Amino acid sequence: MADQPDQKSRSSAGLLPAGLSDLMPEDASREAAAIASILSSFTALGYQRVKPPLVEFEDTLLADGPGAALSGNSFRVMDPQSGQMMAIRADMTAQIARIASTRLKHQPRPLRLAYSGDVLRVQPDPLNPERQLTQVGAEMIGAHQTSHDAELAVAALAALQDAGVGRLTIDLGAPRLLDAILDADDDLRQAVSAKDQMLVKRHGGDHAALLQDLLDTPMASVDQIEDKIANCAKQMPKDAAAMLTALTEMAGLIRQAMPDVVVTIDPLEARGFDYHHGVGFAIFSPGIRGELGRGGRYRTRIEDAMGEDSTGVTLYLERILRALQPHSGASPLYIPHDAGLDVLVAMMRQGEICRYGSADAKDQKAEAKALGCTHILMDGQKAPI
Repeated sequence: MADQPDQKSRSSAGLLPAGLSDLMPEDASREAAAIASILSSFTALGYQRVKPPLVEFEDTLLADGPGAALSGNSFRVMDPQSGQMMAIRADMTAQIARIASTRLKHQPRPLRLAYSGDVLRVQPDPLNPERQLTQVGAEMIGAHQTSHDAELAVAALAALQDAGVGRLTIDLGAPRLLDAILDADDDLRQAVSAKDQMLVKRHGGDHAALLQDLLDTPMASVDQIEDKIANCAKQMPKDAAAMLTALTEMAGLIRQAMPDVVVTIDPLEARGFDYHHGVGFAIFSPGIRGELGRGGRYRTRIEDAMGEDSTGVTLYLERILRALQPHSGASPLYIPHDAGLDVLVAMMRQGEICRYGSADAKDQKAEAKALGCTHILMDGQKAPI
């Protein structure tokens, strides 16, 4: 009986909290390579990288705007130095908006920024049990034109393609379109969200036919969509019509820039766009459950006169890695211990992936195979094992 606590301690030593996990060498390497590739693409398109902290004061991180949308899904901790409550970021968009409006407030607009980092959430996404996620993204602060939205979306699509993700689809929507058409009750919102035509007809009132036409839009061809949206826009208030016009304009710009990407329009799609007020978009790849990325137009601070119209995108590394081909890195070269560390460094600087042998290795070729090497350095030359 006296041994039970020690046994329990040993058996639970490798356990982690629900939704947290270790990345093993191959997956960690693939993730690092994907992040580097995506950020390199963003940099080439003029997005400057910033790096905010993991934890901020609660009042700042969860303030009105993007941060407030994830307030209920954020971990809180007490700062022992200041005695104030802090929050662990559940998303990085609010931090980029804060940086832009404070330390970079005098920079010319639109201000293009890129970022990467981990976020932590109280509850996981329904499609992903992980609570610690890796995000890579880009924001364009002070962007107020549809061409800005299209540029940001194209930047995300190009970055994903450069990283090795193929067969991309981008779905465009207007998350606040229903609000602009009418004061929708909860039943109607649920019906539209579920795309339930019968419920929409029951709760839509005088706008039922219009809403049904909008729900049918994604199933039409490209030309039919443009005609359908133009017809729907005639039946809407000015603000709602402008949203539909922006959708078709943005779709055309993306098709022109990325002809190999499938562009679809789902005007009433609003799920997951809690703080967006203009065009929103989600990026998909066949065979991958859930979106690879999500973005769109928002305001950095909704109730602040100093808030700026902005547009951004967040890419989800966990899903992107599932869309990439398995990593086939170079095979390591075995450097015998007696060759010396100077040789190890020299070969590394020549671009080789090296494994340095043990001083007490009795069979160097056996050790090289155990280390995953296919070649060994012999008399200064690479030789197959």
